[in-house]
Amino acid sequence: MKHSIITPIFAIALMFPTGAAAQSSMKALERATKLVEDVRAVHAPDKRQTVYEIKAYNDPDGSMVVGGKTSSASAREALQAFMNASGDDWTDRIELLPDTLWAQPRISVACLRTGPSHAAEMASQAIMGMPLRVLEKNGSWYRVQTPDGYIAWVTDSSVEPKTDAEMKAWRGARRYIVSSPYQTRAYRSADASGLRDVVTDLVNGNIVEAVDTEGAIKNGRVLVKLPDGRTGYAPIADLTPVDVWADQNFDPEKILDIAYSMEGTPYLWGGTSVKSLDCSGLAKVSYLANGIILMRDASQQALTGTRIEAKNWRNCRAGDLLFFGNAKTGKVTHVAIYDHDGKYVHSSGRVKRNSVDPEDPSYLTTPFLHAVRIAGNEETPGITRARNHPWYFNL
Repeated sequence: MKHSIITPIFAIALMFPTGAAAQSSMKALERATKLVEDVRAVHAPDKRQTVYEIKAYNDPDGSMVVGGKTSSASAREALQAFMNASGDDWTDRIELLPDTLWAQPRISVACLRTGPSHAAEMASQAIMGMPLRVLEKNGSWYRVQTPDGYIAWVTDSSVEPKTDAEMKAWRGARRYIVSSPYQTRAYRSADASGLRDVVTDLVNGNIVEAVDTEGAIKNGRVLVKLPDGRTGYAPIADLTPVDVWADQNFDPEKILDIAYSMEGTPYLWGGTSVKSLDCSGLAKVSYLANGIILMRDASQQALTGTRIEAKNWRNCRAGDLLFFGNAKTGKVTHVAIYDHDGKYVHSSGRVKRNSVDPEDPSYLTTPFLHAVRIAGNEETPGITRARNHPWYFNL
């Protein structure tokens, strides 16, 4: 009689069929993948506001890993808790991006892009002195978050890195904001005004530090320091103390004045400065002049404030935001600032005036979806007064 000989390894294989083990592994991976997406839906639904680049995968040795990076501590904690409760064996490789690294634009307007490349689409802009949280660095590019929460990339030649201590000192320093609606300049001396005497251009919303030294104010100019340490003399008439700017009450006329001062300025996708801007950029720049920080994109702005239905446009007040887009889906693609009697100012090709009133000769047929009222809704989600923003002041 012949006896079959079964090796120990083969015996183990019979006890634990390969297909069953693989199936179990796949089920665990499916569960982990679903948990990753469930956490994304709750804690990081908008990639413009939160970095959440996490996935579940199997290492070459077959062990399951949940790894990647996120800017949200709550997202990381929630995912870790769910994974631990799942009962599956897993390796944690989730990186939490830092929240103590900073930078400020050293030029009047810095372009922010969707990726770490000059060829990447422009997503937004940041202006001189704006506090930017640095999330990570990739070569010569910083991934940053703006005060409204928007995340994009900026080249390191446009910004000055800052430590946590330096930003705390900046928040407590005496500062000025450029309040002139028109481009101005800082010069090498209080007396210089030649074409070759310019230190930098300055635009509405730029923030500079006051230099407390003898002779700091002369000939209608004041000595100021830029984020990278350069100094220059800027016209006092074009500047406002930061605390005065931040303490403004809601002023629709101020908002509209800034918007109208840009009439004829060319439309630029991703632009959020007086040099050139897109539709939501016009709203942001105009409101920032009144000390109010709005969300970046029209689709985000449309979800803030008090909603006013399109049919009730006659109830709109100066400063309300009007939203346009796809009448069937309700998708918002454009925003304007309401003035009066159906008239509004917006950036479409250029900054110009039109009307939401079908009887007005300047009426546009782009579907009007709804309006929102910002006034009275300060400090509700998506609408922040600069005086209450901890990136601008030590609160």
